[in-house]
Amino acid sequence: MFHFDKNFGLFVGRLTDNSYHKHYALQISVSTKSKMELSIKNEQKVSGKFFFINSKVEHSLVSKSNQLTILVNPLSPIGHQFHLQFGKSNFVKIEDNLSNKIIETLGQFETSEIDFNVLCEKINLILEEYQCACESENHMNDERIFNAIKYMNANFEKVLSLEEVAEQCFLSPTRFLHLFKERTNLTFRRYQLWNKLIKSLPFLVKHSITETAYYYGFSDSSHYTRTFKETFGVTPKFLTQKT
Repeated sequence: MFHFDKNFGLFVGRLTDNSYHKHYALQISVSTKSKMELSIKNEQKVSGKFFFINSKVEHSLVSKSNQLTILVNPLSPIGHQFHLQFGKSNFVKIEDNLSNKIIETLGQFETSEIDFNVLCEKINLILEEYQCACESENHMNDERIFNAIKYMNANFEKVLSLEEVAEQCFLSPTRFLHLFKERTNLTFRRYQLWNKLIKSLPFLVKHSITETAYYYGFSDSSHYTRTFKETFGVTPKFLTQKT
């Protein structure tokens, strides 16, 4: 089961086959029953029931029982708070008020005390309580890059050129590329690819892989599938088969 929101998305289900992958999102994964197995590339495998995994950390997560994974936009107020608290580590095994609330909510869903829609609502409220108290969502301390990201989000269905986005910031393309990487820790091309992939997920639930690939500006279904697997460790078929 999947849910997509403004600054996060979540998935409830088993992960029995998950190859190494990495993505821009910050990841929270919890399980109420059996422990999950987390493998960080070139590091020792660890097991646990609650993990925070940092942005762009190559990993594989396997869970034989139901687990809940939340992917959070690092540039959101929620993501900013996670970065401040856990951002210095590749991953953290968490045991605190946040983890207890999320595990309790997943447990209520698994015992049919609440349905999936209520679970999503409760997770949203938990994350809202946890988000940083900043009044602005601009945590990059640069209005130009903040506006560029807003522009890309508003035009995610288009293939935006570097020149077009740089013009929105009144910067030269070269200066924009440097500043964007400096402020977001991600290249402009990679962020645009990530943005399109995330925005494509709700569309993929109701359409074919080929339709989704072309609608969101990927060169073909193979390009979309390859990017999807590199990002999530599974192919797009995993999403369509679960719905």
